[in-house]
Amino acid sequence: MSQIEDLKHELQGLRVEVNAGKLYKSLGLKLSDLLDTVPVTPKTDVSLPDDGAGIKGLILHLNEEIREGTLTRIEDGDLLNLLNHLKSPDPAIRDKGVYFLFNDLMQQKVLTQDQLRLAIRYLSSDQVLFSHITEPENEAVYQRSFAVLILSLVLYADRVSYHVLTADEISAVVDQIACYIILEKDTRGFIGSNGWAHVYTHIGNLLDELADRDSLTRADKLFLMATLIERYKQLDGALIFGEPQRIAGYLAHLTSKNRLYADYLLSQLKRWRQQLIIIQTSENEAVWNRIYNRGRLIEAMIIRHDFNEAIMQYLSSVIDFLA
Repeated sequence: MSQIEDLKHELQGLRVEVNAGKLYKSLGLKLSDLLDTVPVTPKTDVSLPDDGAGIKGLILHLNEEIREGTLTRIEDGDLLNLLNHLKSPDPAIRDKGVYFLFNDLMQQKVLTQDQLRLAIRYLSSDQVLFSHITEPENEAVYQRSFAVLILSLVLYADRVSYHVLTADEISAVVDQIACYIILEKDTRGFIGSNGWAHVYTHIGNLLDELADRDSLTRADKLFLMATLIERYKQLDGALIFGEPQRIAGYLAHLTSKNRLYADYLLSQLKRWRQQLIIIQTSENEAVWNRIYNRGRLIEAMIIRHDFNEAIMQYLSSVIDFLA
């Protein structure tokens, strides 16, 4: 974890510089340099939870109480048990079980304020977000990805209903998510009988939610957008399960809030095109995935047609460059 701690420290330094107005144009370059330092480690065994009758019975029992309108509280131990089963490769437990249940828990405001904070701390912890993240593709991706998805739910619930998280608590999530985005290279969407991983769709959900956080500065929101753009550029796998469309939605949402974001995005789109012209000289699968990932994002942005005039004009001008 020492290399990840070093990376986190470097990102925190960049964030401070952006907020101090000392870093803007070269932010992408500095983030790109950090991406080159992401460690690669050998594959190790992933510890999976017991998907037996215990968790299935808990999910069934809680769902029954929700349907009957009798669920008013949940024990801390049960809450942590549910969150632990985000590790499950079984979509009936992870996705249709824990995730669907959390939607209902949030809507009915079953969690206490302390439990909301407990969930945030757990989901954004190093042990969850960075589990096996520097290794080749592995089953820990389910926990990482669904932790990000449920983080977006919990943050939304706090913003519209609970109103308990402090600016410092939200800031800590930003630091963790920025580091997570830099580290996460798994681009798998739907994985056989295990269902959705969908990392970059879930990242789009979370960044979209953070874009509406008044406690975050414009610099923080710019920093998160820049981090996503630089990581997206260097993903070697293909994003073909709707991720470009979700990210285009996030970019449209953020850039509609302030011209600062739109101007930065436009500058990075122009720089991206120049970078691709250079890397096309070395043909391999990763390079072509990067080219097509960009193409799919540009197409998704064009179809939305809700960016400002300068961005739309640029997008129209590069249609002929799409792979």
